[in-house]
Amino acid sequence: MFSSAMKSLSSNISSHYSISQPAAFQAGPWSVYDARRRNTGNPVSVFTFDKRKILSQNSRAGGVATLRQDAEEMCDRLRKEAGYLAKLRHPAILELVEPVEEGRSSISFVTERVTACLTSVIERKASGRTGSDDEVDEVEIQKGLLQLAKGLEFLHYSAGIVHIGLVPSAVFVNAKSDWKLSGLGFAQELRDNDSREYFVPPYDPRFPPSLQFNLDYSAPELVIDHLIDPANDMFSIGCLIHAIYSSRPPLNANRNPVTYKNTISQSLRISRDPRFPNYMFEVLSQLLTRRPTDRMSSRDFQDSKFFDNILINTIRFLDALPAKTASERQAFMRGLSRVLPQFPNSVQQKKLLPTLLDELDKDESMIGPILTNVLEIGKTMSQMSFSQKILPGLKRMKDLPSGQAVLLDKIEIIKSRVNGREFTEDILPLIHNALSSQSPSIQEKTLNTIPQITANLDFQTIKNELFPQVSAVFAQTSSLAVKVAALHALQGLISGGLDKYTISEKLVPLLRGMKTREPTVIMCALDVYKLVMPIVDSSVLATDVIPHIWAMAVSPLLKVDQFRDFMEVVHKASDRVEIEHARKLAELDPEHGKRNPVPSTGDVEADFEALVLGRTSINGKKESVSSRSLTNNMNNSRLAPQDNEEFEWGDKPPQPKSNSIRSQGMKLQSSRPTLSTLRTHKPPGQQQVSWKVQATSTSTLSPQRSLQTIAAITRAPSMSNGSAVWDNSSTSSVRSSSIGSVGLSSSTNTAQSGFTQTLPTPVLSPTASTFGSTASNGFAGLMGVQEANPWNAVISPSTRSSTSIGSSAGISFPPPPPVQISGGETSNTSSGFGMPQLVSQAAQQTQQQNSGMDKYASLL
Repeated sequence: MFSSAMKSLSSNISSHYSISQPAAFQAGPWSVYDARRRNTGNPVSVFTFDKRKILSQNSRAGGVATLRQDAEEMCDRLRKEAGYLAKLRHPAILELVEPVEEGRSSISFVTERVTACLTSVIERKASGRTGSDDEVDEVEIQKGLLQLAKGLEFLHYSAGIVHIGLVPSAVFVNAKSDWKLSGLGFAQELRDNDSREYFVPPYDPRFPPSLQFNLDYSAPELVIDHLIDPANDMFSIGCLIHAIYSSRPPLNANRNPVTYKNTISQSLRISRDPRFPNYMFEVLSQLLTRRPTDRMSSRDFQDSKFFDNILINTIRFLDALPAKTASERQAFMRGLSRVLPQFPNSVQQKKLLPTLLDELDKDESMIGPILTNVLEIGKTMSQMSFSQKILPGLKRMKDLPSGQAVLLDKIEIIKSRVNGREFTEDILPLIHNALSSQSPSIQEKTLNTIPQITANLDFQTIKNELFPQVSAVFAQTSSLAVKVAALHALQGLISGGLDKYTISEKLVPLLRGMKTREPTVIMCALDVYKLVMPIVDSSVLATDVIPHIWAMAVSPLLKVDQFRDFMEVVHKASDRVEIEHARKLAELDPEHGKRNPVPSTGDVEADFEALVLGRTSINGKKESVSSRSLTNNMNNSRLAPQDNEEFEWGDKPPQPKSNSIRSQGMKLQSSRPTLSTLRTHKPPGQQQVSWKVQATSTSTLSPQRSLQTIAAITRAPSMSNGSAVWDNSSTSSVRSSSIGSVGLSSSTNTAQSGFTQTLPTPVLSPTASTFGSTASNGFAGLMGVQEANPWNAVISPSTRSSTSIGSSAGISFPPPPPVQISGGETSNTSSGFGMPQLVSQAAQQTQQQNSGMDKYASLL
């Protein structure tokens, strides 16, 4: 059947249009096919009637005599319908694209694309099937009936025509969800000098019912009184409304005028049905009336409460948009976005969207608000529908500033409704064009959108296309707002996967070249550096990033909190540099198999010999204890041992020269909480001397004060790298060389026989605490000194209050008591307060040395 129908089409239609198979739907006698014009691709519909249907019906009915005459009469009605469509031009009337072409076996014409007729809509609504393209809801019904009313107003008042045959198969729904009038085969023109009498054609069973007059949608004055009036069509509108909500017309005449007449009174009693909205009963009661004078006109129907709501009025204004002023159009488009969510998706996508897209190319000043509404509708669409219906319109707007601004503001909607290829090919050029714009506001908007789109871009696009453009805008712009937006864009590119090489070699130098010190800009630059720090090497941080952060941090325009933010970043970066660089240096440590070269001191052979024989140190100086090493060791000690705490100075010092004492590598140890011993190894051939000091009480010492021993005549040691060496020179006093170190002073005992032996006395410098103005207590803790001497002595304080700490004089000791070393009378030459008494004791007694602590304690 289909192939026969296609062969029957006129050669003009078949040659210019590509027709789909099979028919999309059936509308009365017409088979409707989807088609496209070959040269433009515009969608259309092809209406075709197969004449052989009439011949086959006539043959079965046996009407041989009137076969040709009746078939011709049916074809005249179909030609009349197409003729009226060609003559009548109105938005509510089906638009004819190609006029009627008749072949030997068919009649065809081409119209705008239609998707269904009202018959299929009613059937689908009655079956309860939802989710299809021709599904209608309340708003769409109201909109469609309003359009039919406008079409009837045009026919009645402008064209002077009464439709008469207004049935569901005569109403079509186009691609925009508009309802269109057709089926004008029974239409009658009204002239002032003509009679309005009309006789309804009787039902002929020889012909298909779709070709005959339908009594179920006809007005009673037309069927019973044979009167033509515009009110006939308004009764038909009432029957259509009833059929839409209840799936059947109020009348059921069974194609018989007598049955119609007998049932009309009862059929017009409309009962309240829950399927009808409440406001429908008032409207139906004014449409389904027996007398035409009691019936609403097409104009009254449009002004009824049935259409009195914001959504329908919005549609009405949109239909009349070309006739509105520019200010009215602007105000309407700005307010439409607030009303859009109230419309069903079908109305948005089928009615509002096509109308808005058609308006895009008409007025450039309207592009911005129109695009805003278009993209709001696009949120409810699938990706495929968005790409097919909206994306082509967006591509046309990419070069217009007003369109660019809206597209950038709605970039989230766009990227969620297109695939990756479409975004790269169609939307990314919009970003490039906007970045190249001369308008700072467009550049700022574009830069602010870049962090939102990086997830839709691949690495090569980010690195080779976007980053160079963003960098150029950042370097060239003089607008602070654009600079801030560019820094935000750079953050987005880093988060989007910008590689380490580009960041180190291009991004960091770009930031370093920034001249402005405006707080807003440099704070954004700091945010960029926060993202850069974990990516770049520590060497880049040390040489490029940290210096630049310091340079920005000293801006006088910063607030205190902003400066602290800079310092926090500096500290984190510095810590990373310190840790990583120390790790690198540790890899070069001798323990890992790589020795640092020994610096040359001239004669390599002599240096080596001196080094291995212990005569010199590596750096060519005399071997001695490093003052820094001694200071560090002593800084870790305290003046007085705490409870249950032991100290020991145990490293073996080097051998002293004659008439000198050298102390090196000492460690304090105490076997009791109140005792401590300073030990040195005795020189060969000499006896060892042990001193012990009992603590009297603790004192609070100040690091700003130094301790000293004042002596009238004394030999002071010379300090060299932490070693104390006595010579024959005399000084009045000895001070410790550094805070936290332990020095030795000497008080001199002069014998009458003329020779003097110098006894070492400890001199301490405190490291941590605070001096009081006067401290009448002795040292906190216990310290003893062992040095090469042919006798052993124990020091015991003569009085607990004899040692004092002053605010300026430090600590002074009284002279030691006389000690007999060789024959003759002894005398004291030192001055000061009471010096601890010295008692000589033999050093060779090994048992006493082992238990010396107990004996010393008993002596004390």
